[in-house]
Amino acid sequence: MKKKLTAIDLFSGAGGLHLGFEESGYDVKLCIDNNDLVEKTHKRNFPHIPMINGDIRDVTADQIREYLDGESLDVIIGGPPCQGFSTIGHRASSDPNKRYAHDARNELVLVYANLIKELRPKFIVMENVKGMLTLDKGAYLENVMKTLHEAGYNAEYRLINMADYGVPEIRNRVIIIGNRVGLPVAFPNPDHSDNPDDGLPGWTTCGSVLKDLVDMPDNPQFNHVALKHTPKNIERYKLIPQGGRLPEDNLPPELYRKNFGNTFKRLDPNRPALTMVPGNDAFPIHPTLHRSLTVREAARIQTFPDWVIFEGNRRQQGHQVGNAVPPVFSHKLGDFIKTQIEKAKELGIYECN
Repeated sequence: MKKKLTAIDLFSGAGGLHLGFEESGYDVKLCIDNNDLVEKTHKRNFPHIPMINGDIRDVTADQIREYLDGESLDVIIGGPPCQGFSTIGHRASSDPNKRYAHDARNELVLVYANLIKELRPKFIVMENVKGMLTLDKGAYLENVMKTLHEAGYNAEYRLINMADYGVPEIRNRVIIIGNRVGLPVAFPNPDHSDNPDDGLPGWTTCGSVLKDLVDMPDNPQFNHVALKHTPKNIERYKLIPQGGRLPEDNLPPELYRKNFGNTFKRLDPNRPALTMVPGNDAFPIHPTLHRSLTVREAARIQTFPDWVIFEGNRRQQGHQVGNAVPPVFSHKLGDFIKTQIEKAKELGIYECN
């Protein structure tokens, strides 16, 4: 029996990244996160994977090695917390001398990079939000890449739209891939496109993954509970066209309000969804129903299988879903890294680096 490739997930969250790698055939030895609710979600869905619930700045490389059972480490994956980089709301700077507030979460990406330097996996995968590209005018990302290069890794980054990989959601993420086996860095090719001339299947629509839930009653055990909207908001929702937003300049006076935001945008069932960011407890408006999406509907769009159940209250569940890497993409990413590892083995450079 062929030995499985080993991986650890340094910022596991709800498990979207390591779930895809598991489905791709990796043996995930350890997950680390610093969140009691995430730990509950993890133990419910992935009881077979050990988890450290604690600040990664306090976790040593030697502690992590104890979970490897003497095996070499093929891949480290992880998505350090993205709130400090978010382009939604007030973004903090990684430099405490800048005019923006210092956000210690931004340091965690460098903690990730330094653990890579100590643990020396053959391949690395880091995921983060688009805002990472421009934080401190690009100096922050440059520092991360410099740290990886100094640790002996060929590493590059790319901004990737999840919709190009079959996820029914337009969601741009920064993906960093690196290796220390001497291969040039490569990324998986898109397998879906919004351009018919590309010769690829079209983007997956959000309507295709939501349609069977339209008539489902509330089911808290399934994370499927509709928000109780006010009558006034329901009247507003009725005015929002598919793929559009509330017509702010053409509302009756009794329905007018300021700051409509993403919570007053309706999804187009024939297009991928907007990014699942649960602002103010509310995802975007359902394509056909006059309410925001439930957590389960958002999880479907994020491509989580229905057996994954999220712990906590509705807001906490929503944030776990919204912050996750779509498992459909991470599965394809895991498959691609496997092809790279096989290439390195065929060249005879895998074990000697």
